[in-house]
Amino acid sequence: MTRDRRQGPAPVDPARASPSDAPSRRQDSPRTTTGRAPDQPTQGREIMGDGSSARATARVRARRALPLLIGALVLALILIINLLPGSEEDDGALSPGNPAPQGARAVAEVLSDQGVDVVRARSFEDAMDALADGPATLFLNDARQYLSADQVAELTDESDRAVLAAPNNRQLTRLADVFAVVGPTPFTLSGDSPAVTARCADADATAAGRLAADGTVYAGSVECFSQEVEGAAEEGGAEDGSPDTRAAENGSGDADAADDGATGGLYVTSSDGSVAVLGAPDILSNGSITEEGHAALALRSLGSSPTLVWYEPTGADVVSIGEGIDPRTLLPPWVDPLLVWLLICALLAMAWRGRRLGPLAAEPLPVVVRAAETAEGRARLYQDSRSIGHAAANLRAATLARMARRLRVGRSASSLDVVAAAARHSSRPRVELEQRLLHHTPTTHRDLVLWAQEILDLEKEITSP
Repeated sequence: MTRDRRQGPAPVDPARASPSDAPSRRQDSPRTTTGRAPDQPTQGREIMGDGSSARATARVRARRALPLLIGALVLALILIINLLPGSEEDDGALSPGNPAPQGARAVAEVLSDQGVDVVRARSFEDAMDALADGPATLFLNDARQYLSADQVAELTDESDRAVLAAPNNRQLTRLADVFAVVGPTPFTLSGDSPAVTARCADADATAAGRLAADGTVYAGSVECFSQEVEGAAEEGGAEDGSPDTRAAENGSGDADAADDGATGGLYVTSSDGSVAVLGAPDILSNGSITEEGHAALALRSLGSSPTLVWYEPTGADVVSIGEGIDPRTLLPPWVDPLLVWLLICALLAMAWRGRRLGPLAAEPLPVVVRAAETAEGRARLYQDSRSIGHAAANLRAATLARMARRLRVGRSASSLDVVAAAARHSSRPRVELEQRLLHHTPTTHRDLVLWAQEILDLEKEITSP
């Protein structure tokens, strides 16, 4: 029997080969893609992890950690922005250096032109030192109410005249004269503030004539630009220093009249005029200083002394002892609306994604689940987790196990022994079977489907009778 030379050397049966043929077999046997001869024994190669490559595993883990990474980057960006020094531009409300409409640079410059030395205090100690240098007027703009009542009393005692911009009841309790918060000015649908006349004996208010601004109404010895506040008794009656309490202490209160409404002024002074409470500090802003008598009241009340100490407290001025301070005053004004909005969003998310429990359903136990359903569920888990390598390893192991059982290969045989038996049973070369069954690893879902179909066809071909 002749053999075509182009077909290469005849295959050698390992069982019948003599020891002298070993060198030739080692020379003629093809090498695998991993650099190991096919006949080299490998006992039970263990699959570590999910069977996928390191790059695929890193890609999956990075995709899962992406929300955490984005959150960490946003938090780091917020911290960096807070740690960076702020801009040199003065943009505070009612700040003497702010030229914006909400600033008060116009009033400060006009007072400077009139010979008043405007000193801007950066801390409580700076304000006390500036007031102690000589006759000075204090303008206290504590919008967030950092200072305690004792600090406000110390400032007013040290100054010749003090103008307080919208203080709260707590800050007024240590003053020598009686001051109290009545309530906010009435709300108008048009949005325009009605002009009110002074109607008091104070010279500065009388020179101003009229004001047109919203703010807080106060009660005191001399009340100018009076307005009536509805429901003021319910709002301020519970606090110390409220209009009802103050009136009851002085013996001049009328509880029935307070229930119907209370009257106060936007500009209230003490009996000697040394302390003035301005309930509408927005009249000092650049945007409204030219309206009505705003400029006259601002210049007369702030320019009565050679020196004007303009003091805007910060969080560093908060005392660690004394009466308690509302923590909400230490937060920016936009925090409260943001918290309300977040609460609404949380409730909507709970209503949208919340579990809706239906009626109880009785189900007999134990539950029998078909094998096709469990296989499909496991396959979907592999698909969702993108464990392509692990799925390929399971398919490879199951195929080799079925082939070994059909080809009557022992249980202790390695995967190479199963491939060798399959090559002897079929007409396919051993190298091709090793490449298909052992060394090929899909990397995408499409490759996995095609490879699974190929090894299924190969198994049917080899194990068919």
